[in-house]
Amino acid sequence: MGVPSVDWLAVAPALLPALAAVLVLALDAVLGPRRPATRAVTGTVAVVALLGALAALVPLAHHGRQTFCFGDPAQGECSYVASPLTGSLQLVVLVAALGCLLLSLGPGTPRRPRTEHLTLLLAATAGACALAGARDLASLVVALETSALPIVGMVGLRRDGRGAEAAVKLLLTAVLSFGLLALGAALVYASTGSLLLGAPVDTRLGDLAAVHGLGLALLVAGAAFKLSLVPFHLWTPDTYAGAPLPVAAFLSTVSKAAGLTAIVLVLGVGAPERSALWAAPVGGLAVLTMTVGNLVALRQRTAVRLLAWSTVGQAGWVLLPLGGAVGAGRLAGAVAASVAYLLAYVVASLTAFGVVTRVAAGHPLGAAHGLDAYDGLWRRRPVTTLVLGFALLCLAGLPPGVMGVLAKVVALVPVLGVRAWGLVAVAVVNVVLGVAVYLRWAAHLVARPDDPRPEVHPGARPQRLALAMAAAGCLTLSVLPEGLLALLGSAGLG
Repeated sequence: MGVPSVDWLAVAPALLPALAAVLVLALDAVLGPRRPATRAVTGTVAVVALLGALAALVPLAHHGRQTFCFGDPAQGECSYVASPLTGSLQLVVLVAALGCLLLSLGPGTPRRPRTEHLTLLLAATAGACALAGARDLASLVVALETSALPIVGMVGLRRDGRGAEAAVKLLLTAVLSFGLLALGAALVYASTGSLLLGAPVDTRLGDLAAVHGLGLALLVAGAAFKLSLVPFHLWTPDTYAGAPLPVAAFLSTVSKAAGLTAIVLVLGVGAPERSALWAAPVGGLAVLTMTVGNLVALRQRTAVRLLAWSTVGQAGWVLLPLGGAVGAGRLAGAVAASVAYLLAYVVASLTAFGVVTRVAAGHPLGAAHGLDAYDGLWRRRPVTTLVLGFALLCLAGLPPGVMGVLAKVVALVPVLGVRAWGLVAVAVVNVVLGVAVYLRWAAHLVARPDDPRPEVHPGARPQRLALAMAAAGCLTLSVLPEGLLALLGSAGLG
């Protein structure tokens, strides 16, 4: 067998961030890590690489491509597929990574090594993009871990006690997750005799359907750690609180996109014919996750921990549409609904993290500041208040945050389609709980402070740009929701 040819355009969205990581290391070695010019050049290289990866998605938008094929491409015997689903997931990953990168280029970053941070961020982004195109078990596991392990180093770059504790917890979680993924992949391979996703169960050794099902369950459990699904979520609040804020934003967006990608590939691509069996448990896991996340978020007093538990609750909404994926006719629509909700959540979450980063830069407690730090924010920073308030309304699913309203409707449609009334009832209750979570924070924006509040840091230009981009995304998807619906239409299975 000869060496298969590589379609470089198909892999460009994943390849460009990886090449940029290598280039950043080389520039740091040649120019010297302490020179101001090095910081400017490496930061520019990282931004240009992510913009280039976004541009590479354009020619792939309507033309599916396959590469790393070791059999008949017409039979799907390829390890990497650049399909509409791949492009939609990569779009979410790259937009989130670009926002987190810009947030990391602001005040406070000189205390953290710039080169290491950029290299790890680009490596994790490359892994998440490669994961979206993976169509075999080995590529899926390697890409998912590539998207996760660099974040451990990013958290540890805080270099104090809390940062070390958060990094250790995340590392232990990553090790456990990898163990479940490896065991699940081994069982699926043993039952099918193929590494390709979607391979049928091999009957030569008897009825191995139960082994195959257990393997799928273990793969989902391993990916559930990345998505912060209950009961795989316990690392989330402490890690967010101990990580630098741009890294917490990365965990909240890119890591969640990678987790959803893995679950979609394992279930939607790997076992579509068994959707009637896995849809109900996945729906139950979704409503359990959103309920626990919202209930605990109601008790939080600090902004970062509230966002951490909010991430748990929102992860349930991201997964909920898959609870209605019963039958091949509904599966593609459920997957598209999950991806569309993910985009809406990522944009709103980045906006909230952008404001929190600016407040933390001017607060004596830094990232540990409480919700009372936002008391009377509208008097000091009216524009910032409007931006944060709008992001919270989008997360809550309240007008005028039309993007959030539409995202929740889209998430509920697949479940309504299969008449899973129990899931719908719990989801509706969680709509109310979510409103309470985010309005409780929003109420601080217009409250009168008991004493003078610290001034909000204006932020460096990259941070202001990140916040402006995220806020513009919230506004655009609310004024022109056709963008979210367009993604919904293009993110089917493939």
